[in-house]
Amino acid sequence: MTNAMPLGYRIVGPCSRERRLVDYDRAFAAYADCDDLAQIEREGFLSPFQYDDAIRSRVVRPDGTLDVRRYAGPHWSRFLWFDIDDDGNIDRATASARRLVAWVLERYQVDESELLVFFSGSKGFHVGLPTSLFVAKPSDVFGRVARQVAEDIAAKAAVRLDTAIYNIVQPLRAPNSRHGKTGRHKRFLTVDELRQVRPAAIVDRSAEPLAFDLPETPAADERAVADWQAACEQTNRQAEAVRCCDNDRTELNRSTLEFIRDGADEGDRHRLLYSAAANLAELGCPSRLAHALLTESALDSGLPPADVRRAINNGLSKGDTE
Repeated sequence: MTNAMPLGYRIVGPCSRERRLVDYDRAFAAYADCDDLAQIEREGFLSPFQYDDAIRSRVVRPDGTLDVRRYAGPHWSRFLWFDIDDDGNIDRATASARRLVAWVLERYQVDESELLVFFSGSKGFHVGLPTSLFVAKPSDVFGRVARQVAEDIAAKAAVRLDTAIYNIVQPLRAPNSRHGKTGRHKRFLTVDELRQVRPAAIVDRSAEPLAFDLPETPAADERAVADWQAACEQTNRQAEAVRCCDNDRTELNRSTLEFIRDGADEGDRHRLLYSAAANLAELGCPSRLAHALLTESALDSGLPPADVRRAINNGLSKGDTE
């Protein structure tokens, strides 16, 4: 357990509403307990990561409202989250969640009671794997390393993830909160429920919230530590590649480098993201690396995940033809 990153933000209502600074662990526990303070009959979101006092520099109003755009400071999470959607097909999403959980239980020394599994209230699942297994420390690149580890695990389990949640400030639906469109709750599931209950029945159960106990923190696992270290090394290599390009601007446009570092302001976001993707494609950048380099900055700039994916893919297609 660590208290070096005690802060987070909370959104009450749609995710477009203001983000307010909170004690993250207290807020998460309130949602787990279905406490009245959590207001679980409303939509609710928590930050995907926890932060230290550096996040206080983003407070813009006395009530704790934050402006987190392009925040790039230290962050951390008690859980490595997996967001499984499968294009809204609940049967496929359930099968994917089952495969993922089976895979992590097979690979790591973790008890199923130490996982957090939720039906999202709409069309997918959120699975949380304790980061104590990985001895994962807070850093400025925690989210990127977490994404690398999650993508590696998902690939081996043959599961497709929504990777937007690894953005440093992308909101994540709070446990037991009500979904704004379906009216259902993000409901806790035991691993046995996930394995044995029919997908349609899982959806039915989310009509009501369910209080749950927070799991114990497992000890470090040798394989998990090695996996996290490998992901750190991969992330460092990608960062070094960007720095090398930065020193040789005859290869990458300055605007591409600036978008990767800083994103863009409203009005220029789609154009600059498209151009950056096209520029990367001109240099033979693989699609997966282009998405890894551009997605976080694009989301930080306020673009919706679907727009980000579309603009990058369109840019890559354009660059490939030139």
